[in-house]
Amino acid sequence: MKYKSPNYMLKQGIMNNDNKTTWLERPIHPALPAVTNELALFAGIMLLAIITRLYNLETRVMSHDESLHTYFSWLLYRGQGYQHTPMMHGPFQFHILALTYFIFGVSDLTARIPAVLFSIATVWMVWFWRRYLGGWGAIVAALVMVVSPYMLYYGRYVRNESFAGFAGILLLFGILRYMETGGKKYLYIVTLATVLHFTAKETAFIYTAQALLFLGIYFISQITRKPWEGNPGLYRIFVIILAVVVLLGSIGLGLGLMNRQAETIAGAETVAPANPTGESSPLELPSSGLQATDILLGLAGLGLIAALIVLFLGYGWTNLFRERSFDLMLLLGTFVLPMLSAFLLDIFKSRLNVTIPTDAASVNALDARALGIIG
Repeated sequence: MKYKSPNYMLKQGIMNNDNKTTWLERPIHPALPAVTNELALFAGIMLLAIITRLYNLETRVMSHDESLHTYFSWLLYRGQGYQHTPMMHGPFQFHILALTYFIFGVSDLTARIPAVLFSIATVWMVWFWRRYLGGWGAIVAALVMVVSPYMLYYGRYVRNESFAGFAGILLLFGILRYMETGGKKYLYIVTLATVLHFTAKETAFIYTAQALLFLGIYFISQITRKPWEGNPGLYRIFVIILAVVVLLGSIGLGLGLMNRQAETIAGAETVAPANPTGESSPLELPSSGLQATDILLGLAGLGLIAALIVLFLGYGWTNLFRERSFDLMLLLGTFVLPMLSAFLLDIFKSRLNVTIPTDAASVNALDARALGIIG
């Protein structure tokens, strides 16, 4: 049965105190018909979340990570600038901390306010999941989030976990609601969650990859549910090519993982890691040109291109744009496409013995001619 909110039932005039409604949907008192037991329970959980996140917030001494984040945020707040480094994750935290210092002053308490707010917001987001979790499911999920030692600890900690947690639950909510309703506002929610996560922490790559994998599998299941109208032959060709692509890609990736096994680390290597700008590290396996992995993955890539062509010809652009999962894949894929260039750099370096500068020292060592400034 589809979940109906208490407000919806009130508007429809079907909420009462008899057995037609569940205990959660009943008012806590006849004089307060809009305040249901469900709403009262969730409000109590939110109050507990606020108390547990704010109680004695400034007492615990700053950890090593917190000291780094607070110090560089303090420099930004003082007008001494900010330079991003992946060692301390995305820039969002430093800017919101500097803003918090500007509004509330500089202290251990104010430094932890952003983490607290996002931790509380993550619990609050569970209210919107009732249609998927059910009334009691949402209550239990929210309560577990409040009392979870992990979420409580990082909800009071000057790091990026609370931002990433909120972005993750918001992203999945936006995806599910868009696939269910097709409302454009949910595309904005997906965009907001993705931007927040990518500016907060590198776990955004994992979350986005998982979302794209889910959407890809769902998309394939939808377009292969039945033969394409008017193009049954192309439908069969598409399914066959896709099966071959999966087979070749799986074998190629498996061989690649097997061949990447490194040698045992020597004592000298542990004490003094090899200089990446010097001779090859003994841990690096020598390249022997074109490998079976390259051939299999190359054939899988060509097969994927062929499958896409058959898909466009047989299924048609009009039908493709009716698939909401396709919309979401285009949106998320556009966000991450520029960042996939790192894979191309790795392939060129390892397969073609091309030297590509990927660290600060190598880039700074390039002359004007190498940079293309001089013809």
